[in-house]
Amino acid sequence: MHWRLAAVMVSVQLLDAAVTEKLCASGELEAAGVAVVRTFHYGSNFLLLLLLTLIALSFIRPHSRVILPGLVAYLGFAVLHLVVNVGALLFSATAKATGLASLWDVGAIGAMSVLTFTACYWVLDRATLGGAFVMPGRPGRVEEPRLIDYIYLSFATMTTFGPTLEVPVSRWAKALMMLQVTLSIVTLTVLLSRAINAVG
Repeated sequence: MHWRLAAVMVSVQLLDAAVTEKLCASGELEAAGVAVVRTFHYGSNFLLLLLLTLIALSFIRPHSRVILPGLVAYLGFAVLHLVVNVGALLFSATAKATGLASLWDVGAIGAMSVLTFTACYWVLDRATLGGAFVMPGRPGRVEEPRLIDYIYLSFATMTTFGPTLEVPVSRWAKALMMLQVTLSIVTLTVLLSRAINAVG
């Protein structure tokens, strides 16, 4: 499980590297904005190394008390980092785009959102007694949710602006879903604004 979580967050980091360069080179951010975006990117790199170290530690000491707090700290920073990137993206909403292909950074931030919240939901569901979500199962048999279930949950929350079949029962799950929906609405607004500028 932990290595799948690491793969998800490495994917987020690779997307972030490309998005950071695009945001910083766009000319839409002031020097202070560029500094903030880059600082969060470097901080995320450092914390990803910490996450990978914690995951390696989980193989040596599976019941170590530092693993869950470390994961929570990393994911908290990852969500804050995503908020910063969406905020920086908002400054480019009225930028003149050179064709629809130039909107890839908005799509990349959307993918970062799906993957970051996938990891959050996955960890929260396992850390909450009884689970943070009611997951639908086959009659008489409820299977342990897998990575694809959390990817679907995150994708559905982002694209439908709320949960579909899964019901959040934890307050933290509800708060995370509200934050993801808010970020999704802002991202969609930027996408529409820049798409209109690109074809107009």
